[in-house]
Amino acid sequence: MKFTRFRTRSSRLALPAVAGAAVLAFGMASPAAAANPDPIPGSFDFSDCPPLPAGASPFYSRCQVAVVTSGTFKVGNFDQQIKEPLRLTYASTLDLETYETKIIFGGLKAPKMLVQPGLFGDPLLSAVYARVEYAGSFEIPTSGHLDINMAVKVRLINPLLGSNCTVGTNANPIKLHLTSGTTSPPAPNSPITGEDPTIARPDPAGDVLQAKQVDNAFAVPGAKGCLFGGGIADWLVNQVGGFPSAAGKNAMVSNEYIVSKQYSQL
Repeated sequence: MKFTRFRTRSSRLALPAVAGAAVLAFGMASPAAAANPDPIPGSFDFSDCPPLPAGASPFYSRCQVAVVTSGTFKVGNFDQQIKEPLRLTYASTLDLETYETKIIFGGLKAPKMLVQPGLFGDPLLSAVYARVEYAGSFEIPTSGHLDINMAVKVRLINPLLGSNCTVGTNANPIKLHLTSGTTSPPAPNSPITGEDPTIARPDPAGDVLQAKQVDNAFAVPGAKGCLFGGGIADWLVNQVGGFPSAAGKNAMVSNEYIVSKQYSQL
């Protein structure tokens, strides 16, 4: 699938239908038993909401914030538990003159996670951390589930590896196809199923939704730029990390809470 920075869809829909579709649940949210095992965050940060494009109505445009509270992120030999929140922000906009709708990426904020206590044997100096970063493309395909296609890279953080060591790059990213439905991965992975958005906490100002998104069909490219940007240690990182890692050997599961606000309320 080709990734683009912005996914644009045009239609002549009635305004109420567009406004309803702009809510993250896309008409799927309903009260249900808890799907997220974690407490609801005390607050949601809307500081990464992207600026509205020219002509977009603040009354028919919404900013969505998804906070991943737990889950797993397995790439190659690294199998990480998500223990600290990740925050994804994006906007759905509507131009009242052209009736053009857009999905616009706002930001991805993720903590660093310890993935290797001692890459070179020393548990302190050579401990390696990883942080998931946006890699230039984001879209929400039309489907019966909450689907997000996003390109990411994993920055490996260690004094000896330098500041430019990443698994995946903007030119050759990890292409996630997260879904609240069921995946169709190649072997040896088996299909896994997420949870469609449901109402976790009703709120007159905007319901808090809960969902689980999954993907275990993505491939992971090799490391680049390791050891002060020169790539001298790429081979070592690839050997230890098991990169490149073919589709069917990697997985991501994210338990999340989701809120949205009209831009007129921000």
